[in-house]
Amino acid sequence: MLISAIIVVSCFAGVVLLILTGKMNRAIAAITGAIICYFVLIYIEKDVVVDFSTFIGFLFGTIEDGFVSLHSILLILGMMLVVNVCHEAGVFQFLAFRLVQLTKGRPKYMLVVLCSITVLVSAVLNNILTVIILIPLTIMISRILNVNPEPYILMEAILVNIGGTIFTISSIPNILITSSAGISFGEFFLNVGVLSLFVFGITIAFFFLLYRKKLTYNPDSAWVLQEYNALNFVPNVSLLYKSIGVLVGVLVCFILIPSTLIPPDIIALTAGIILVIISRLNPKEIIKKLDFELILYLLGIFVIAGSLEATGFIELIGTGLGALGGDSAYANIMIILWVSAYLSANIDNIPITRVLIPVVGVIGQKFSPDIQRLANYALAIGANWGDNLTPMGDNILVVNLCEQNKRPISVREFTKLGFITTNLQLLVITIIYSLVMATLIGFIILGTLAVIIGLVLWRRKKRQKVK
Repeated sequence: MLISAIIVVSCFAGVVLLILTGKMNRAIAAITGAIICYFVLIYIEKDVVVDFSTFIGFLFGTIEDGFVSLHSILLILGMMLVVNVCHEAGVFQFLAFRLVQLTKGRPKYMLVVLCSITVLVSAVLNNILTVIILIPLTIMISRILNVNPEPYILMEAILVNIGGTIFTISSIPNILITSSAGISFGEFFLNVGVLSLFVFGITIAFFFLLYRKKLTYNPDSAWVLQEYNALNFVPNVSLLYKSIGVLVGVLVCFILIPSTLIPPDIIALTAGIILVIISRLNPKEIIKKLDFELILYLLGIFVIAGSLEATGFIELIGTGLGALGGDSAYANIMIILWVSAYLSANIDNIPITRVLIPVVGVIGQKFSPDIQRLANYALAIGANWGDNLTPMGDNILVVNLCEQNKRPISVREFTKLGFITTNLQLLVITIIYSLVMATLIGFIILGTLAVIIGLVLWRRKKRQKVK
């Protein structure tokens, strides 16, 4: 058992390192790791009964867990179909530009609108596609208005991950967590999405205080923005309306239809197929644009995570973290929140989430179902928001897009802003959970912050009187 565990853990670490350094394509790395795990468990491991059907369970789930992995894959495929057609129809570009036009180029309104668009779009699309759509659009708008786009770009890059915790479909970690824990679309939104929107409001206020002097207004150029026709982003107006209708329909069905009646993955797949048919686009072209690399990557990670669980490594980690938190539900939830965030800062959050899901299960065994639910919410928040602690991962794409559009941004400023903002967001969640769970530490932190804010405001007022 020990030898097998060491090899499988080393395999997982090797896959993460290869992906992190860019030495190997992530799908190839994950599949290679999965194959190594297969040979280890089949031919080396003798203490655990493992056969080919066990690996089918790793890939797609089992009857006992309701084929959770298969449901996750199907949901991802269904949403890929819907999002790809919407992207082809120019839905997100059109809506974003129309909303920006309503601001008439006024910086305060631009800040709120661009930040809101980022969160709303990333709540439906994956982070990479959101960035690909919004960063060039923001740079184009800044050129029209003749203003510096850097503050807006930095804010958008940070807020993409907040949008990733609005809905169950907003990110891969959310899909994996909610499918595994049996959390419904509505339940997730009420317990994580609403909280994310609250933190979003606090983050906007922080951005405004930070960048209020850099947000400039050029009235001579503002009128040009109104002259642009947002329909220039739309190749087919009829397809635009069809796509918006189907997208809204999917979200409504997620909310209204219980998963016990129709699973979310079937809703997404059905909507995707319907949209492909009524769009009259070339199905081959749509299928070509599906991210099959992501699917292969996920399958490889499923096998590696299953192998870690089979060798007892997951239980060991869960027991260790549980011992660290003791019998305190609050301490255990905080460990899950902060550990998942800081791990996701340096490692792709998909394998981290997949490995931590059963770890949360092990920790949660000694607590009530409500605490187990809260632990899963904390994992979703940490795994998504932790991305911004370092400029690695998806954030590198933001830097590259800015350079390609000849509007380079400061990586140092990006790193500093991401680290400070993310820790602020996690601190807010810590305080909220502390108050919800009625812990003394929550009141201490809240009181300390109130005193600090009061002192800052008092000093500012005193300085103004002196001037």
